[in-house]
Amino acid sequence: MAFRWSVVLLAMFAAGLLSFVSCDVDDGATLLEIKKSFRDVDNVLYNWINSSSSDYCSWRGVTCDNFTIGVVALNLSGLNLDGEISPAIGDLKGLVSVDLSGNRLSGQIPDEIGDCSSLQVLDLGFNNIYGDIPFSISKLKKLENLILKNNQLIGPIPSTLSQIPNLKLLDLAQNRLSGEIPRLIYWNEVLQYLGLRENNLEGTLSPDMCQLTGLWFFDLRNNSLTGTIPDNIGNCTSFEVLDLSYNHLTGEIPFNIGFLQVATLSLQGNKLSGSIPTVIGLMQALTVLDLSCNQLSGPIPPNLGNLTYAGKLYLQSNKLTGPIPPELGNLTNLNYLELNDNKLTGQIPAELGMLTELFDLNIANNLLEGPIPENLSSCVNLNSL
Repeated sequence: MAFRWSVVLLAMFAAGLLSFVSCDVDDGATLLEIKKSFRDVDNVLYNWINSSSSDYCSWRGVTCDNFTIGVVALNLSGLNLDGEISPAIGDLKGLVSVDLSGNRLSGQIPDEIGDCSSLQVLDLGFNNIYGDIPFSISKLKKLENLILKNNQLIGPIPSTLSQIPNLKLLDLAQNRLSGEIPRLIYWNEVLQYLGLRENNLEGTLSPDMCQLTGLWFFDLRNNSLTGTIPDNIGNCTSFEVLDLSYNHLTGEIPFNIGFLQVATLSLQGNKLSGSIPTVIGLMQALTVLDLSCNQLSGPIPPNLGNLTYAGKLYLQSNKLTGPIPPELGNLTNLNYLELNDNKLTGQIPAELGMLTELFDLNIANNLLEGPIPENLSSCVNLNSL
């Protein structure tokens, strides 16, 4: 009886060992298949060879699980690789991280990428990949970081990306994506970073954007968005960076924008009108405020002098009137103050001489009069006046 159990256990061990070796052989063969789709112009994958003495876990850019010896990470970033991403990548079932960024890869993202069910990080940024974003990416339920920025991707943003429950970082910037931002994206409570700048996105800003209760970075710079800034913008209290610049937004800046806790607020290059809300002076976390290149009118609110953390204040190229508030002299951390190309009147306040950290002060093309304050010579870091 003991002998029979020994035989059974030996058979089970052998079966497990064969399974273990099978995984080893399969992943190695898959990597070689992936290599076939690359053009390795600098021979950086020189040790990716089919040899009995070659351990693929020691190949460049490959990380294996210590127990299963299966591939869990593939990091080939910045290696000047040409060619395409092989559909064989879907056979690496244990992949947790893929980083192919900073190469010259072209072709489309293979649908088979959706078969890498353990994937948590997918970075294909800074390549020449074209075509649509495959819907199969939405099958990656463990995905946390999806970075496809700086490629040539076209078509709409798949609404099914909202079905990825753990997605924290979504960076699709600098592509050729079109259509509207799927409203379902705004209901992802774990999303922290949404980068969509420099695409061809259209439509309006949805009030649902404030449902992104975990989001701190929201960048829609340089798209073709229209309409107004939602009146409930002040409810987006988790935002730290909000960049809506260079779109086609119209209307006034909502009053409750003052409830935001952002460090960066950039609304430049739109068609915003009306006055600068005085509540912006209450946004004391601001380090960058850019309202330039709009159609804003009225005076500069004196309480902008409360933004003592501000390093950059851009109000140029509007229709602002009235004097330069002397309270701006309180902004002792300011490096850039751009007030040019408005209709400001009165004299240059001597208080600006207190801005000793200024690199650049531009007040040209206004209706200012009187002498230049002598104490501006205290601004020893000025490169441009």
